[in-house]
Amino acid sequence: ESKHFPLHEMRDDVAFQIINDELFLDGNARQNLATFCQTWDDENVHKLMDLSINKNWIDKEEYPQSAAIDLRCVNMVADLWHAPAPKNGQAVGTNTIGSSEACMLGGMAMKWRWRKRMEAAGKPT
Repeated sequence: ESKHFPLHEMRDDVAFQIINDELFLDGNARQNLATFCQTWDDENVHKLMDLSINKNWIDKEEYPQSAAIDLRCVNMVADLWHAPAPKNGQAVGTNTIGSSEACMLGGMAMKWRWRKRMEAAGKPT
């Protein structure tokens, strides 16, 4: 278990097997009932992930269709949460890698809306 890069390269199949063996020691995701994580996925999820794994999602000009899909998802989540619709029709939001980041960003947005409402009412924040 080194914390440094190896001096020599390793075949990709060997590196895969090492990591695969280490991950085998993790818990079984299907038995994880303690978190709000998806514990089962369809093979089509993996196909979509494979299609997108080499894309740099921040480069929206290079990947315009991925950016359009991203915006549709943002609008769908905004609709789900009954967010106020902006005049231009595009909800304000962003994608995240995990649910924790998404929850934190959502919590911060609610806090800022609460703060604005309290300040408008002349109440302390």
